[in-house]
Amino acid sequence: MKFLNLLAVISMLSMSSAYAATLNVKMKKNTQWGEESAQLVTDKGLISIYALELTKKQANDLNTLKKGNCVQIKAKDQTLEKSEGVISIMEFESAKTVKCK
Repeated sequence: MKFLNLLAVISMLSMSSAYAATLNVKMKKNTQWGEESAQLVTDKGLISIYALELTKKQANDLNTLKKGNCVQIKAKDQTLEKSEGVISIMEFESAKTVKCK
């Protein structure tokens, strides 16, 4: 029985990461930092990333994003939709510079 419960938990965890959202954007400004968030001004609008639980690597990755970079953002949030003109990311996963299309 414990084995089945463990399988169920593992399955749920793998499903949650399988539904991570990805967004490709072009930076209009360098990353800006607030008290609790990082803000990215992009061609798709303002992206606000909750930053209190970021790892050092995640913060460093966000810090390297510069104006003109094309960036792929991944989030554990299931959707990345605008609300009141801002895309909010509560569960940031990664950001990396990619080739512009």
